[in-house]
Amino acid sequence: MLLLPNIDPLVDPHEAVEAIRRAYFAEAQFLPRQALTIGETWFAPMVGHMAGAGIAVKLVGIYPKATPRVKAVVVVFDPERGIPLALINGTQLTGWRTAAASAVAAKALGADPREVGIVGAGLQAEYHLRVFKALFPNARFKVFDVAEEKARETARRYGATAATIGEVLQSDLIISATTSRTPVVKGVKDGAVVLSIGAPRPVRELDDEVLHRAGCMLVDNPHAPEETDDVAQKWVYIGDFLKGAPCQFGKVKVYKSVGNPLFDVAMAHYVLQKAKTTGIGVEVLWD
Repeated sequence: MLLLPNIDPLVDPHEAVEAIRRAYFAEAQFLPRQALTIGETWFAPMVGHMAGAGIAVKLVGIYPKATPRVKAVVVVFDPERGIPLALINGTQLTGWRTAAASAVAAKALGADPREVGIVGAGLQAEYHLRVFKALFPNARFKVFDVAEEKARETARRYGATAATIGEVLQSDLIISATTSRTPVVKGVKDGAVVLSIGAPRPVRELDDEVLHRAGCMLVDNPHAPEETDDVAQKWVYIGDFLKGAPCQFGKVKVYKSVGNPLFDVAMAHYVLQKAKTTGIGVEVLWD
């Protein structure tokens, strides 16, 4: 079994995006997510299989009192022999795979932004900045967070600009990555692309007007409407959309992410292969 406590040096943003895009066309299956709520903590296992990539099990939690709030571990199993192949830093993996999946959605929605606005300055915002700055190097990036100093620091480290919420919401492409329980994305301009990363209930990022203006929207998981209120009445699973399913968008184009085990197995496979070719990781005898 290969131990991978730090995968950041292994990941190329363009390769990560392609790994997620290919996963939508792969022979794969994943289980609906069932979560435990323990006080303010949300905890869930996520299980997925992809042909040639094995079985990935992620144990992920949202811990409001921790930094970062989302923490996880990923174990990859050989589907025939049951041998654990890798134990991976799931916190980093979640950051990369979520941002890469957002990039696939942005491309599918036709985004070609001059300005990218990010609501939130936590871990997800950081990984989205890494991926989207690689994909859209000529765009201007703006970051807002209720903790102004946090927004300034995140913006400084990733070559962005700290901005007000109003300035961020007038961007061509808006990425909302918060744990807000009241809508923070509202009043966006016509033609904007909105990516809501957020989290399952009780988080709510999109106001009713944005959902209404979206018409049909894309979701990253067919079970998304069961987990979040940030979904319009008409929606299409992005995996089906990429294969030709229609979605009649309205005045804004919206994608909602709640997480998909398919992303975890695809990213775990990508990282494991990179680790093997570069010699990074610690080999542990098992079974």
